[in-house]
Amino acid sequence: MSALLPTLLLATSLSGEAALRHAAALAALGPHPWGSPRTQAAAAYVAAEFREAGLGEVRLEEFESQGTRGANVVGVLRAPGPEFLVIAAHHDTAPEAPGAYDDGGGVGLLIEAARALAPRPRSRTLVFVSFDGEEAGPPGRTPTPGSRAFIRALGSTARDVVAALVIEMCGWKGGTPVLHAIAYPDPLRPGIPVIAPAWLVGAVQEGAREGGTPFPLGDPRLSWLYQPTVRAFRAPHHYGDDLSFLQAGLPAVFVSDSSFSAYYPWYHQAGDTADKLDAEALARMGAGVLGVVEALGRAPRGPASEPVWFSAFGRVVGARTLMVLGALSLLPGLLRAVSAGGFVLPGRLLQAALCGLLFWRQPVPVLWVLLLPNLLAGAGRAWLSLLSLLPALALLGLGIMAWSRGFVAGTWLAPWEIAALILALALLWVGPPRAAVRRAAPRGGRRFPRDAR
Repeated sequence: MSALLPTLLLATSLSGEAALRHAAALAALGPHPWGSPRTQAAAAYVAAEFREAGLGEVRLEEFESQGTRGANVVGVLRAPGPEFLVIAAHHDTAPEAPGAYDDGGGVGLLIEAARALAPRPRSRTLVFVSFDGEEAGPPGRTPTPGSRAFIRALGSTARDVVAALVIEMCGWKGGTPVLHAIAYPDPLRPGIPVIAPAWLVGAVQEGAREGGTPFPLGDPRLSWLYQPTVRAFRAPHHYGDDLSFLQAGLPAVFVSDSSFSAYYPWYHQAGDTADKLDAEALARMGAGVLGVVEALGRAPRGPASEPVWFSAFGRVVGARTLMVLGALSLLPGLLRAVSAGGFVLPGRLLQAALCGLLFWRQPVPVLWVLLLPNLLAGAGRAWLSLLSLLPALALLGLGIMAWSRGFVAGTWLAPWEIAALILALALLWVGPPRAAVRRAAPRGGRRFPRDAR
């Protein structure tokens, strides 16, 4: 049996060439935006390929939103028990784009992932969905109407969704597969974001590594900086169908091989054609996707809301660890303030109180900005104090760059939180009074008695 295992895994691996053929077939339709006759042809193509790949219960789920009709394509691989995973992409395109990359590559991987997973044993039902309406159109329309309609159609069975994995924009040779966990507005709590829960981020990264294609968080070069950035700055135009799930209180993430430092040049343009895609790039993303689905199939089910986390060195740490780090970072400054006495201690106590409030309100971006300054500011070396500001400057710089490229519109931090953060930084430079000047005479000078005339 062990000798047959590699052969079995090879036989059920994902074909990048086949995924590329699907992307090319969909792109050959030309632009097929939501509500157009061409997007109906795209849905029919996906349904036929789902059946050929071995999915059962393949169906078109029609919906209407704001006067426009569309259809999601759903196929199922059954397992015992009510719990299920959703693996998804979208078959509609932007109005001017053939959509080979966005999201023909994702749909191609969705079909081929279904084919690869069909013969494998599974402990949770797998529901494969190609959504319509992800490119919902002009401002003012409700975003991602297709995935919202799918969630509504689930009714009470929505409680059995363990997680949703959305495959977006992939197959570009110049990209690197990444996991995107973006903060979205919570419709029930204005001003408060929702984001993928910690357990899901950890399970996805573990599964991708096991599949042979690690998924860095957000960006292969800026993973650590990406995490406070998406929590500090609003990105209203950068989303996938994970948006609908998270806003409905269901765990979800999306994966792509576009990131901030390497973004697909033909995004939403007429040049988004199949010749821009690469079979090896699709196979690389597909290997990670298969690993993720396998990992989510066995992962203990976690909460829908677990928003405070940070991913580093392949591990995801949660709220408790981050709060402990924040509290420990305050100790050096408080100890120095106690030794200095005078007005320094009240200033540092006020700074600690501000830090505690901000850690509670916005833990990840605030810890990113204040951790090093809390440890190093006032330590007696000016260059260390200046060095400690680099994380804050990097966060601000990336936010400005993202704004200039149209990715960012506003911040998640309220004006008073920004003011409190600036004050907390400023209070770190309230130091002890200068030491008294020694009364000893300069070297080589003459000493005179105090009563000398």
